[in-house]
Amino acid sequence: MPTNAVLRGWAMATVGELAAVLDRLWPVAWAEPWDNVGLLVGDHADSVQRCLCALDADTTTVADAVAAGAQMLLTHHPLPFRPLRRLTAEDPTGRGLLLAARSRVAIYAAHTNFDVHPEGVNRALADALGLRAAVPLRITGREALYKLVVFVPAGHEDAVRDALADAGAGHLGRYSHCTFAAPGTGTFRPLSGARPFVGHVGTTTRQSELRLEALVTERCRGDAVQAMLRAHPYEEVAYDLVRLENDGPARGLGLVGDLARARRLSTLAAFVGRRLRAPATRLVGDPARIVRRVAVCGGAGAELAAPARAAGAEVLITADVRYHEAREAEASGLALIDPGHQATEAPAVPVLAAGLQRAAAAAGCPVEVLVQPPRQDVWRAVGGRGGAG
Repeated sequence: MPTNAVLRGWAMATVGELAAVLDRLWPVAWAEPWDNVGLLVGDHADSVQRCLCALDADTTTVADAVAAGAQMLLTHHPLPFRPLRRLTAEDPTGRGLLLAARSRVAIYAAHTNFDVHPEGVNRALADALGLRAAVPLRITGREALYKLVVFVPAGHEDAVRDALADAGAGHLGRYSHCTFAAPGTGTFRPLSGARPFVGHVGTTTRQSELRLEALVTERCRGDAVQAMLRAHPYEEVAYDLVRLENDGPARGLGLVGDLARARRLSTLAAFVGRRLRAPATRLVGDPARIVRRVAVCGGAGAELAAPARAAGAEVLITADVRYHEAREAEASGLALIDPGHQATEAPAVPVLAAGLQRAAAAAGCPVEVLVQPPRQDVWRAVGGRGGAG
């Protein structure tokens, strides 16, 4: 049975409301063209009281959602992944989809759009392995930046600043609550029917105000504006939202960073296997080699070998490495550690759950979020005569 309830609410959100929340959180437009992401199964009008988060979407996971009383399934891997020509119970994909439809369990997938997200799959993997100052290996895009300017009566700027920060505005690198305030005088004349915070109807009022400025990203601008309006004392709020030419936060495939201290390659491979609970870990390279700069890519990421070398990485940790890819890496001097597909992506499942928890709460869509316990890896380790040396 799923465990780890992270949010409980009394009212129920709808599938459509939660899908909109997730669309903003992990934009569908960030996914690869061949991918299948977003709301894949479900009725927008159906109510959702409980959501199960998991790595895979298949018959087993759908059955777990049904057993847990969940009305929605949020996964990394999509169901269906490839276009269907028929929908029958004889096909494994068909069985899962039919079970979801009959049980009214909606399915939402965040796949490659979650891979490239700055706080997605690869960030979870890098954090699990203790990489420092990790940056994208292959940049696929940059988020648009905006400047939000709002005029706040003196004495109320802290409440508005905190509301903006809680909504994701005013974040700059490793700093939050970044704003600039300049004093000035605002004037206004309340008209008939107005209910002014200060002043009187028909009388021009002069009010000491602060011009409060904060950076907001494209993803959080809507939430930031709404949070600012809720925290602002005025009945009518004067604010500007201006698109900037500045480069916003980068997103992309993989990350590259540094270990806290250099390690032997064999020691690092053993640590990776233990930390990610991999049934078996494959290694390419001299086990005695000392490495510190590490690239990671959750799932199948051998295609990032060249960017990893260009970024100065001595080893790439990824999964599903094929024979010729391994030989090419060996010839180029890049070491490889392959703990398996599931092992490299499992750390991201709690991130999915936490992201939904925060975003749903901020949007006023209460839902109980469960995390499926890690399933046994599809691969089994058996005896052999090989070794890391």
